[in-house]
Amino acid sequence: MALFEAKNLSAGYENGFVIENISFSLKEGEFISILGRNGSGKSTLIKALQGLLKNVSGQVRVDEKNIFLLKSRQIAKKIAYVPQIFSYSFEFSVLEIIHMGRYIHQGRLGGTSSLDSRKIEEVMNLTEISHLREKKIAHLSGGERQRVFIARALAQDTPLLFLDEPSSHLDISYQVEIYQILKRLQKEKGKTIFTTEHNINLAIPYSEKIMFLKGGKVQAVGPPKKLITRENIKKVFQADVEIRENIHSRLPEISLIHKPEEKA
Repeated sequence: MALFEAKNLSAGYENGFVIENISFSLKEGEFISILGRNGSGKSTLIKALQGLLKNVSGQVRVDEKNIFLLKSRQIAKKIAYVPQIFSYSFEFSVLEIIHMGRYIHQGRLGGTSSLDSRKIEEVMNLTEISHLREKKIAHLSGGERQRVFIARALAQDTPLLFLDEPSSHLDISYQVEIYQILKRLQKEKGKTIFTTEHNINLAIPYSEKIMFLKGGKVQAVGPPKKLITRENIKKVFQADVEIRENIHSRLPEISLIHKPEEKA
């Protein structure tokens, strides 16, 4: 039985649909990455799946419940979301930000319970940011900030974790670090991970399945070994690439083919 399912989903904004007729399902404990060019509809899709857009048609169900009929607090108990984040002008501390993830479990009077405190400590340990607890978010590096917002999402204690391009604006070491954390959460905590990504080689070794999105439509869904082909990459990304086997993972890996400019 699917933990999460979309059927014939179309969604967009006031000027029309950006994604059209998308259907797929997520099983408990899966790791799926959405790959596509900028403007292909990846961010629109991940927002629509959480009921964050008004211009939608089709069905989205979580635990067999229609997500469009659920209140935001009910959705937040099922799905934790890490959006793309570009500015950090506020002065909250790391501990204050992670505490925000516990609001859905607190009553009207709020207050931090012993369970809240244990969960906060647990997620800080999982993301290895306990030593940053008193620091202001604006004073952290990009990789540290991303770990903080993943920790906040984990504090919600949901079965589903949605992330919108979690490697954006990070250098290569932080990109790998973030995906290693996500993979550990999947394997050790049974989290179902659904992420959009622009870095194909980064997504391949961590994802059981990938979904190619082009022009707001799904082109293909399946395991990386099957879908990462020269033909598919050219069709979806309009890029000519070479496909080889990574000597460590034994999974496909791509490199761009650079053609020398013709002399006049």
